Amino acid sequence: MIFLLYRRIESIGTIMIALWGGVLLAMAMVIVTGALHFNAKMAFDFPADAWHSDSAKWVALGAAARIGMYDYLGYYDICFIGDEVKQPGRVIPRSVMVSLVLVALIYFAVNLSILGVVPWREFVSAEGMSKPVVTMMMAKIYGNDFAQLFTGLVLWTMVACCFAMLLGYSRIPYAAARDGSFFKVFGRLHPRLGFPHVSLIVVGVIAAAATFVKLGTLIDALLTTRIVVQFAGQIGALVMLRRLKPEIERPFRMWLYPLPALLAFAGWMYLLVTTRSHSVGLWHGRIIGRSHRISCLELAGTLLAVCCGKRRLI
Repeated sequence: MIFLLYRRIESIGTIMIALWGGVLLAMAMVIVTGALHFNAKMAFDFPADAWHSDSAKWVALGAAARIGMYDYLGYYDICFIGDEVKQPGRVIPRSVMVSLVLVALIYFAVNLSILGVVPWREFVSAEGMSKPVVTMMMAKIYGNDFAQLFTGLVLWTMVACCFAMLLGYSRIPYAAARDGSFFKVFGRLHPRLGFPHVSLIVVGVIAAAATFVKLGTLIDALLTTRIVVQFAGQIGALVMLRRLKPEIERPFRMWLYPLPALLAFAGWMYLLVTTRSHSVGLWHGRIIGRSHRISCLELAGTLLAVCCGKRRLI
């Protein structure tokens, strides 16, 4: 993945379009197959106690929502490469809003298509292990041979996802370093190709190391850390910016402010408090669990970088 991204941004655009084509093909095949073989009774086969509310169901809803948010996370990738976007004040907000709407529609269509073909009880594992539901769907309709071929297209989609995420997140340490808030070495550009090569390599190596962590634990750790460090922090920063510097130029505006910010904060806090105790590691004053250690390392790195940045600015 680092090799694919180790080039000029213009070349990356060409690769991204090719990967995007495979992603669109995979999603279209799932949605069309689901529409042609859709069974409404199967798709809306709720368990007997589905509408009975208790604390366990609210926690389970939070767990499902975290997976959904993990799937959504690429919608604002354009914000990470703002310096490389023409007319960012116009392009970035439109890109984010269009991406949100399209991802929501595609996410709903894909999941509904699968549920209308494969009974949800068949891919729910008592051991908590995930099953290849898309492969199961294709095998049920077209047979095992086609399902194995389609699995290759699913892997293509995963590569495209990793490609886009690594592209965006490799720009964060670079931007922070150029702003004086992170280690200066991350602010270096490749002398010939003009991209942040140090940041790309370091973030890529860390991402590769994270593959040795259980996916569910990793998702919980990444989201809980990001809620505390990024999402809640951004909401607070927006409020502070409007209160302390009301005269500053703001090319991006929030409609119905502050209602969207308050709703977003409430949603993020719900995801945070419903995270399993071994993932957050702060339940009842205890510090336990592998994902909490990951979160602590990320938080410690953030605090260290902020302190170093302040020292340089003093």
